[in-house]
Amino acid sequence: MGAAGFLAGPPVPFASYRATWYPDQPVSGQGTKLGYLQEDFLASAPVFLTKTDQLTVRASVRNEAFNTGAVLPDSARAFPDALWNVQTGLNYTHRFDNNWVAGGMLNLGSASDKPFHSIDEMTIGGGGFLRVPSGDRNAWLFTLSYSPTGQIAFPVPGVAYFYQPSDRFYATIGLPLQINYRPIDDLMLDFSYMLLTNMHAGATYRVSSISPRLFLHGGFDWKNESYFLADRTDRQERLFYYDKTLSAGTRYNFNRSMFLDLTCGYAFDRYYFTGRSLSDSHHDRVDVGAGPFAAIQFQGRW
Repeated sequence: MGAAGFLAGPPVPFASYRATWYPDQPVSGQGTKLGYLQEDFLASAPVFLTKTDQLTVRASVRNEAFNTGAVLPDSARAFPDALWNVQTGLNYTHRFDNNWVAGGMLNLGSASDKPFHSIDEMTIGGGGFLRVPSGDRNAWLFTLSYSPTGQIAFPVPGVAYFYQPSDRFYATIGLPLQINYRPIDDLMLDFSYMLLTNMHAGATYRVSSISPRLFLHGGFDWKNESYFLADRTDRQERLFYYDKTLSAGTRYNFNRSMFLDLTCGYAFDRYYFTGRSLSDSHHDRVDVGAGPFAAIQFQGRW
């Protein structure tokens, strides 16, 4: 949790489940197809709260079950039947007497086709931040983060300025970059970017003429993920996946605590490869055809 979350109020327990189906699409040059079902579960709960300190525990599980006869062409390995990313962690935040806010995060888990197969498939990451107020609304943000499955395989520092001239607009200018703008009461526009190719641009519209609980949303995402395959010979090698997506959907808030979201979209520029970084993107490359996807998500908090 960052400083913005701390200032917004105390954290509350929540759980979320999302299932996303990617139908079979052709694999370039292999005469086969690839499709999969992705399931994501996330839960978080505060375990210690005072006026100045917050400690939150969280857990997440991602499973991708594949239907494919594809192979990793250079190493002649079969494409994995499933990929898992299992994580648990702690977030700690402290507010000082001068209103500076500092915090740290620690994550432990495993991202692999055979999670926790050995210590080489286990992951440890984390980071920290410092928020220094600048006037009544604004602040300087200093961050340091590291993820063994991130694009950059070393701790990444960040410096940004949090700017909020009004209740309708705020932005974190720097790294990470984030912009949120509400031009009218029912419309929210948002954009975010982080090194190297993590980007989101979206819009959410509340259909207040029908129901104040009904929302329409759309967006563009450029994202990636990576896993440590259990049969690799290079301990630093990962299986990377990159894609871009266009999506549209609807969300219905049953109350302030629960919502259901239905989303469909189009995924393109999809490819897998094995290596240590993006510069290895032609090794064991598996290009997957563009195509539609559909998702359902339910989230509740208490």
